[in-house]
Amino acid sequence: MAALDRSFFEALDQADPLSSFRARFDLPGDRVFLNGNSLGAPPKSTWNRLSRLVGQDWRDDMNSGWWKHGWLDLPRTVGDRIGRLVGAGPGQVVVGESTSVNLFKLLCGALRSSTRRTVLTDSGNFPSDLYIADGIAAHVHPDARVRRVPAPDLLDALDDDVAVVMLSHADYRTAEILPMKEINERAHAAGALVLWDLSHSAGVLPLALDADGADLAVGCGYKYLNGGPGAPGYMYVASRLLPGFEQPITGWLGHADPFTFEAEYRPDPGVGRLTTGCPPLLSLVALDEGVALAGEADPGMVRAKSTALTGWLIELTTGRLGPLSVEVPTPADPARRGGHVALRHPAAERLARGLAAHGIAVEFRSPELLRLAPSPLFNRYVDVWDAVAVLERLLTSEHRSLTYGVAGG
Repeated sequence: MAALDRSFFEALDQADPLSSFRARFDLPGDRVFLNGNSLGAPPKSTWNRLSRLVGQDWRDDMNSGWWKHGWLDLPRTVGDRIGRLVGAGPGQVVVGESTSVNLFKLLCGALRSSTRRTVLTDSGNFPSDLYIADGIAAHVHPDARVRRVPAPDLLDALDDDVAVVMLSHADYRTAEILPMKEINERAHAAGALVLWDLSHSAGVLPLALDADGADLAVGCGYKYLNGGPGAPGYMYVASRLLPGFEQPITGWLGHADPFTFEAEYRPDPGVGRLTTGCPPLLSLVALDEGVALAGEADPGMVRAKSTALTGWLIELTTGRLGPLSVEVPTPADPARRGGHVALRHPAAERLARGLAAHGIAVEFRSPELLRLAPSPLFNRYVDVWDAVAVLERLLTSEHRSLTYGVAGG
């Protein structure tokens, strides 16, 4: 194998079949963003689309734009685009509110469809998901209870009172992937539904919701889908469940015929029943641009590059930073690893500041984790090399600043 220096990683970039996508993002040339699992970069086309929407379509057409430009259809149109990324057939995905509100809708619907009253979840699940479940049990279904167990104990915890299993497909800290198909099958055999949070998966991991027998899923639009800060999230309900699925926020645009303005609610017969009020058009259009761009990339190539980027991060960190007390809790096995790598070090927060001072953006997670999330569409292999090289310098030549807080990062 060639020597592992920066030129080696430059050569990988030269041979990268996805390299042309980088030029389609608006990225400052002197910065490296390795936090794609928190906020993706802006596609250049987003600015043009929003400029036209505000300066022309909205200005010139006003209300008629809802029909003339298909604005009312966008939640379903973009939903179907996302469906293609997550392995869902048409008419099962719709864009709605935030991921948390969408989770509230689907979790309430899952409980309503069952005589059982237990929500089973991973005790290490994303905190917002846990808060939503606890809030439903406290305020909406007082007879429901939320049972939290460690991820390895989930399948053994299935019993005849579990209505729904609520899980994140990829752990937000370590990026460990849960076996979706196996969990779906075991939960169904026990008489339970499964609700997946795909926020750290969609756009970077291959997903096959229909083929894997998924029931319900939510996800956000601003991570690997590059929809912009606070982009709306999306909901998936399998077609076999849609006809009788009821969600609690029954607004007018979820009505079967919203412009008849009937006093009584009749749900849309399809995925539209998951929607509520007017879509947030500007952010929805921005999401459409990010999703459309992601949809142009071959998903196999995206996964291959993501696996390679995170694999090199782990190898370089283990070899160069391991002796400096940096640990890698992310699985080394690519089949169990999502799109980011977690590094553990007692000075993680100061290391994040030090990287930022060198133009490299990563994320700190209390108390001692760094998350490095290279996005396959706009990150390069040299970004991985540079991040590890800066970390090595911070942990050696800049040791005093990290330890005593004098100067630097």
